[in-house]
Amino acid sequence: MFSVLEEKLYKLLLGICFVLMLAMVAIIFGQVVARYAFSNSLTWSEEVGRYLFVWMTFLGTALAVRNRSHVALDVLIGKLPPLLRKPVIAFGYLTMMALACVMIYAAVNMMTLGSRQVSAALQIPMKWVYLVLPVSGVMIIFYLAKNLYEDCLQGGPKV
Repeated sequence: MFSVLEEKLYKLLLGICFVLMLAMVAIIFGQVVARYAFSNSLTWSEEVGRYLFVWMTFLGTALAVRNRSHVALDVLIGKLPPLLRKPVIAFGYLTMMALACVMIYAAVNMMTLGSRQVSAALQIPMKWVYLVLPVSGVMIIFYLAKNLYEDCLQGGPKV
């Protein structure tokens, strides 16, 4: 049951990142065409492209954690004695979870500030841009917990 829900979340995240990338490319391409073919810039396209990129980056980070594609020192872990490997792996996951918690805490503060700010071109509240930080932070913690369980309690990664 859990793995079915996790797989659906993964596919949803993958689909969202695909749509964000597609939208970003289309908008930036439209901006280039408008600027060079019609000598008229779209005032909002750079801002939308930037915000789509930010959302795609943070949601993609959660996907990278899920797939264990994030930066890791696998060579160091491989050289450790077998007795020390699991505690070091667990320490790494717990440290990343703590950093994700800090990110969520800071993001909530940013969203509070962002509720009083609006973006320059779109005039939308900045809290909608900052919302990706706590959302991705929660997903990162979820996937780190899943990986920790698989790597330390079940015996090895399920990649």
